[in-house]
Amino acid sequence: MRQRTKINVDVSKPVRPFKRFWRGTGFSPAELLLEPEMRQMVAYLGGVPHEGVRYLRVHYLLNLLTASGGIENPRYDWSLLDRAVDVMVEHRLKPFFELMGNPSGIFTDYENIDQVKAWRDLVTAVAERYAGRYGIEELRSWFFETTNEADSGWWTYGERGYTNYYDACVAGLDAVDRALPMGGPGTARTLSPIFRAIVAHCDKGVSCLTNDGPPRIDFISIHEKGVNGSIEDLTPNTKGIIDRTLLVVDYLRQHHPRLAELPIVNDECDPQLGWSDHHSWHGKAYYAAIIGKIIEQHERCIIAPKAADFTFLSNDHAFIGGWGQRTIFSYFGPRNFRRAQWEHKTDLRTLATDVDAAPPFEQIKKPGLTSLELLATLGDTLCEATANPKLDPDIDGLAILPTKLADGGASIALIHSVDAITQSGRTSVRLQIDGLEPGRHGVCLLRIDNEFTNPMEVWEAQRDESNPRGPWEPVGAPREPTADQFAELRRAQEPALLHPISIVDAREGRISLDLDVPLPSLTQILVVPDTGAAPSAPTGLTATRYRGLGERQQRMLFWAAGDARPGIFYDVLTSTDGKIFEEVNPVPLISTAYLHVSPQSGVRYAVRARDAFARESPLCIIADGAAGV
Repeated sequence: MRQRTKINVDVSKPVRPFKRFWRGTGFSPAELLLEPEMRQMVAYLGGVPHEGVRYLRVHYLLNLLTASGGIENPRYDWSLLDRAVDVMVEHRLKPFFELMGNPSGIFTDYENIDQVKAWRDLVTAVAERYAGRYGIEELRSWFFETTNEADSGWWTYGERGYTNYYDACVAGLDAVDRALPMGGPGTARTLSPIFRAIVAHCDKGVSCLTNDGPPRIDFISIHEKGVNGSIEDLTPNTKGIIDRTLLVVDYLRQHHPRLAELPIVNDECDPQLGWSDHHSWHGKAYYAAIIGKIIEQHERCIIAPKAADFTFLSNDHAFIGGWGQRTIFSYFGPRNFRRAQWEHKTDLRTLATDVDAAPPFEQIKKPGLTSLELLATLGDTLCEATANPKLDPDIDGLAILPTKLADGGASIALIHSVDAITQSGRTSVRLQIDGLEPGRHGVCLLRIDNEFTNPMEVWEAQRDESNPRGPWEPVGAPREPTADQFAELRRAQEPALLHPISIVDAREGRISLDLDVPLPSLTQILVVPDTGAAPSAPTGLTATRYRGLGERQQRMLFWAAGDARPGIFYDVLTSTDGKIFEEVNPVPLISTAYLHVSPQSGVRYAVRARDAFARESPLCIIADGAAGV
């Protein structure tokens, strides 16, 4: 008989603060921020609850500048870069600002001190401009970073040119505010020559611009992925990410102990190299579970033993692609973005920045994004957890992230993931949660697995016999689903409740749950106390117009949470008379973004919050026309 795993979580026994360190994503090139497809994606990213995605790391931002006047007296047109940064900030995202790009190609030699000074002045102008637009306190919450992966072959200015470039970045920021975080080198290869050169320079070198010692460096950034060496290899090596990160830490301690205590950042921590390489597991529950697995590994193997001050983890998966690409959305439409993203550039003259100028499109959230929605509900305090038999995530794949919520409840992630797509199975778990305040609690179980929250499985089951099989497509799966089929996919993309929310009385501060946990899966257990009060109303509701396939009108609704507690769900409602509102979302929402398809003319929108006890907030209402659409 299969042994049941017994897990006990005690929220009255805190272990340490829990930093939600994984809240970032990225893509290339920056021009895509001006396109409707990416703007819609950014709304979804900014809508992940509790700032579950906070930072957006975009390659080649400075390519959005055009320069005139030459290197001696450059004058910059900021219009496109302003619009791109506005897209992020307006959707509650913060740039992880790579100082990367070459406005109109005017920079050619970073060993030329005049060009180095010109780069310094450009960095100063960037910081001054956005401090003026958003305030210096906002800029202090951003990260500034070196150009991306200078060890990948594209950097042709040599190691001396690279250290000069870095000196200019630091001097440019320091001219505005020395509290603006600056780091790097964001290298692709473990301990590559560029990596060694920059840390040596920041430890014992001399700035070419100030001549007063080494430039500051506020964090060390690397790119370690779960690569096994071949795009045909379907099995990532997530433990290798940890091992190579610790190699970097050991190198710093041995050769540059002054830098060894700096925060460590892995801002391309993906389970696979090559965002465009096709593996079907990218669209399925395996990807969601492995994202959770990588986060848990960093917490258990680096942060908990204090092996390093690991501060930030980001995936690089906000590219535009299909089910099988390393992306968190699946794109349906006539445009081919692969070449632009692969070559990291787009012809600015061909940008279709206006909704009516761009072809219609549809996008479906994949489980990779939904995993970030679930993990965003974790609390800020890790609490004690014991298991019998003892959990061994590196062997059997079952891991737990147990957290206490600010109101005394619990948010617990059960992650079942192994580095092999061919393995499956189920584990029986008895979960006991102790240390709760006596009284009523709502219990919400949210699940991503092969059955729940898996729109690709739904798509594969859909049929369109009139379409021949396309590349990487199962027989019959529609290249362009019908309106009803897209509605079915969007129902499946939202976090699924495993069971209806249950109300239990924790008379002794204890709740027990029996769970059947499949492999792969991510299960989020929310236990929220009854405060007796209805949730506060959402605020700031806006609507942005898009065109879907078949010229279907769409509105992206985006709002701010009025109540920050986990266990809050949202309903989107419409009205044609401003008096009677009807709910239009077919399943509960935990994010603050929703795409409404085919609205009636003159419709008014509203959104409300609902807690686990079915109490509703007042409506937050907006007229469709008030959003400028």
